[in-house]
Amino acid sequence: MTVTIGSFSSTRLLAQPFGYDELETEQGLTARRWQISGLLTAAEWQSLLFVYGTWRDTRLTDEDTLSSASVGTTVSLTASANGITWTDIDCWFTTAPQGQQAGAYVQASFDVVDATQKLEILLRQQEKAQQRTDSETPDLGTVTLGSATLTLLKPMETYQDTPQLTLTASGNHVLSGPLSATRVRQIEGTTDSTGWLNIRSWYENTVSALPSVGDWFPITAPTSSARVLIVDGVKTTEYTVSVGVAEVK
Repeated sequence: MTVTIGSFSSTRLLAQPFGYDELETEQGLTARRWQISGLLTAAEWQSLLFVYGTWRDTRLTDEDTLSSASVGTTVSLTASANGITWTDIDCWFTTAPQGQQAGAYVQASFDVVDATQKLEILLRQQEKAQQRTDSETPDLGTVTLGSATLTLLKPMETYQDTPQLTLTASGNHVLSGPLSATRVRQIEGTTDSTGWLNIRSWYENTVSALPSVGDWFPITAPTSSARVLIVDGVKTTEYTVSVGVAEVK
């Protein structure tokens, strides 16, 4: 049995190294994994530590894996065992090399996983979690502001400028203010990056002109937060936008 990872190579493996890393096996969310152990010479042990250290130092500078949807830094695995051969597989270390002295040799062990397959199942698991969350959100419809459409996350209709009840010294109520109310929409909804850009353009254009009766005029500036979604394996950014508007009387 032989294994080569970067500049490290050994022919003294102690066990069949191949198996699977499992997240949800019944859903097919598994990735190829190699649990490698063997007797290494001092030079081979040093070579293995060099390969691991180089990978680790560079891997630490990679972008967040789920945010970037990229395998980032990998090590190339070529191995053969029990009639099976794997050639130039991009891998991540999942355990760091461990070694114990065994006479003239170092008994070493470490694990690597197929980075492409592991990323695939991580993204699929994230997508499933998002789908579960989305299924718990009620369908409240959409609202359009300018050329932007927001999918509502909560009911938006409310009121302001309503009559106010106050108490006199004798404990009786006195009504103050007009006997009417201003219709208000406290909007919170989701859109994409283009929608968020259009929301900002709508706001700038709307506040720079006098409104007419019946128009919906901004009473708070729009704000947003963003999160990355994976839908059918495609990465996108979803913006959650909040803005208040009032109906001009």
